[in-house]
Amino acid sequence: MISKNLPNILSVFRIVISPFFILFMIQDEPYFLLLSLLLIFIVSITDFFDGYYARKYRLVTELGKYLDPIADKIFILTVLFTLYFILGNDIFPLWMVILVLFRDVFITILRSFLKAKNLQFTTSRLAKSKTLIQIVCMHTIVAILIFNAFSILVIDYSSIYYIMFFCTAVTLLSGVGYICQYYSKGSNALY
Repeated sequence: MISKNLPNILSVFRIVISPFFILFMIQDEPYFLLLSLLLIFIVSITDFFDGYYARKYRLVTELGKYLDPIADKIFILTVLFTLYFILGNDIFPLWMVILVLFRDVFITILRSFLKAKNLQFTTSRLAKSKTLIQIVCMHTIVAILIFNAFSILVIDYSSIYYIMFFCTAVTLLSGVGYICQYYSKGSNALY
């Protein structure tokens, strides 16, 4: 029955459409920037409905608990690495993207470790907001590219650096809560 699997189908859909962001961004045509922005919007909407539908109809599964964040990470990292290659290191520094990647890999490993020790791993309010903040930052950055490409409003590209800096800072701070959880619960499980 499709309704039972809809949350997981939406997660897989987000993974499958991630490469299209790369395809749209590498085109030397401003209208493809609009498609890129639309794609980010579609992903954010499907992410919302994925979680909403799973909670409302009690369709939260173990697979879904892993698939949903993985789909988010794949899409977000696809967008960030693509923006790095399009904009260059001065505007969109690689070290910020690497920190986001490192945080996601580290927290995924930590979550798996605690789960293997049968310890509850709760998501903090900041961690829940992190994905939303990342999505808003990605919308904003692509919108700036669109404004400049169509000469609607010329915005200095240095603003992209500060948006990405904010996004990176929030991402790293959201990981601190998980580390605190590890030290309050997980580190005792080692012995």
